[in-house]
Amino acid sequence: MKVAVITGALGGIGLETSKLFKERGYTVIGTDFADSTDSTFEKYFKGSITDEKMWQEIQNYISQKHGHLDSLVNIAGRNYFDQIESTNLAEWRDMFEVNVIGMVASIKYLAPLLKKSEQGAIVNMSSISASIGSDGYAAYCATKGAVDSLTKSLALELAPEIRVNAIAPGWIETPFTLDGLQKANDPVAYRKKVESMHALNRVGLPAEIAKSIFWISGPESSFMTGSVVVVDGGYIIKN
Repeated sequence: MKVAVITGALGGIGLETSKLFKERGYTVIGTDFADSTDSTFEKYFKGSITDEKMWQEIQNYISQKHGHLDSLVNIAGRNYFDQIESTNLAEWRDMFEVNVIGMVASIKYLAPLLKKSEQGAIVNMSSISASIGSDGYAAYCATKGAVDSLTKSLALELAPEIRVNAIAPGWIETPFTLDGLQKANDPVAYRKKVESMHALNRVGLPAEIAKSIFWISGPESSFMTGSVVVVDGGYIIKN
């Protein structure tokens, strides 16, 4: 039985990814900060992804129950909007804690179990924001740039036993994105503008990102490591 750990497992992309992995025959272990009794998960851990005690518990559970891990999908993350001259440094520190250090923690404790798999793979959640920047979202963009660098460095460090790649989505219809759209003076007009900025003239769906994550985590992408794969509906090429 293949085993996957998915962080941010209750979010828009996280839950779609968890369900897809289960549909494709994986045992799914999820973690997020809210309560959950979703039957998608064999085991669910509530807590902060920066909590080393929680990761020790996850490591112990998998070691005793399965003895190995095939896929680690790091989706958990947060956003923060502010202009640099009024920015809250505590928010910046927390952004890096959640968006970057959380990934470091998960990999630190689960890499030994991934090495016991014949196809151990890590997929980190990046963003096109790492490449293009975004006014008012410097903290978010900076953390995603760090994720890209972390992915490439750990791809070297953990090779050849574990492949490490990242997915960089564009605008995806999740509560995370919709919250950002609502900050506009005219959310409806802003959404139409955002859609028109994509070559496909729409924002993406969580299920589309889930499929990309599943593919890059599996044997079909067996010669890929250290890659940041853009899945953005043609946003970058159009802008």
